[in-house]
Amino acid sequence: MAISRQYLEWHGQQWRVRVKVPARVRDILGRGKLTHPLHTADLKEANERKWPIVARLKGIIAAAEKALGSNDPVEAEALRLRLANQDENAQEAITLRAYQLEAIHGEDRAKAFYDLASGKVTPLDHHVEDFLKHQGYRLKSEGDFRRALGWLEDWLRDSNRPVALEAVGRTEAGRFIAESLVVGRGHQKATAYLGFIRQYWAWLRDKGHLTPSENPWAGQTLPAGPRQRRDAEPDRGKRPFTDAEMATLLGGDAGPLLDDLIPVGALSGMRIEEICQLHVSDCEGGVFNIWAGKTDNARRTVPIHSGLVEIVKRRTAGKKDSDYLFEDLPPIPKSRETRSDPAAKRFTRYRRDVGVDERPNDKAKSNVDFHSFRRWFMRKARDAMLAGAEGFDEWTITWVVGHTDSERAKSLDLSQHVYAGMDPEKAKRALVESVKLPRQCSEADCAPEAHS
Repeated sequence: MAISRQYLEWHGQQWRVRVKVPARVRDILGRGKLTHPLHTADLKEANERKWPIVARLKGIIAAAEKALGSNDPVEAEALRLRLANQDENAQEAITLRAYQLEAIHGEDRAKAFYDLASGKVTPLDHHVEDFLKHQGYRLKSEGDFRRALGWLEDWLRDSNRPVALEAVGRTEAGRFIAESLVVGRGHQKATAYLGFIRQYWAWLRDKGHLTPSENPWAGQTLPAGPRQRRDAEPDRGKRPFTDAEMATLLGGDAGPLLDDLIPVGALSGMRIEEICQLHVSDCEGGVFNIWAGKTDNARRTVPIHSGLVEIVKRRTAGKKDSDYLFEDLPPIPKSRETRSDPAAKRFTRYRRDVGVDERPNDKAKSNVDFHSFRRWFMRKARDAMLAGAEGFDEWTITWVVGHTDSERAKSLDLSQHVYAGMDPEKAKRALVESVKLPRQCSEADCAPEAHS
């Protein structure tokens, strides 16, 4: 088998690394390729040595692209000078330019330019690509991280501070949280964004990119929210649909996609993305086969409810095994990795149109959404069991909905696992069939339900 020569070229009786410079940044770097000698004539050894050097040279190219793409002309200029050879003439040019900027923009702006151009500070996002490669975030999480770091960049710039790692101490971290991160965002979302920034700094410290001092984000807490007014509406958070709401959603003019998607969600307890990822081959043998999801336990089978047989039969007729059950959704663009987004948005519009909503105190997000079908399914299965339905128990609910062990109620014990010795598929089918769709009724006709 031939040994790879990727990123290698023969030069002067030895191998060297060669990385092509993209045309868009050749003017910045002043050359069409970056090279580095490996001091060996052995191809196998050259292949073993090349990768750290390839990574470093690609880092230089990434820095040039950062300079090219910067929206701040002063920052872009500093980054370009940083990439130049740091000889005496280059340093003189940086110093002279800093004096000019001080006369125009003031001392703080000039110092930020000088430190960045001289390499005394590191751009905030200099190591982002390596960090993301290490973390292996899903696309949504990667987007959330980039968004949070972008807010930090904006805050540093607005505060006349260098947009650099070294500019963030505990005081700056605390001010950013209070002045930017929590503004206009709920406590839960702000906590998640803060977690991404903490992880970035922890990784930077572990990899030696920052001195091994404390993480400025460690121990930082979010400010308490405003005290609830006496006249505020009670808000119990996300909840299942009521039977009246279910009847309204099932009886409205939802359109072909939602007319099928809603009952599948209600009678299976599946998450919307799990439903939208189903292929025809996943709906054979009387069960939905779910191969991946939010957790490891999400990989499971869910019996197809008798009320869904006609929908599944109609949607699989004449299709190939590889076709989607819900084929009436657009292809997934590169900007996201979830197929269900258009369906979720369409459902939100429909839900609001038919008046199924709950926003206490004008909160941004409703307490009911498509996931409320999953909550409704679990509540109905629980109610059926408490009413005497046989063939399943509390443990069966976790099998069907794909919850992890930690999400089971702590009161559950092996001694309560009544159906441990029976076929789990029979238990799951008994549970699924115990859930019945409500008849169409008005809010006044349907019995009131506790929001659990």
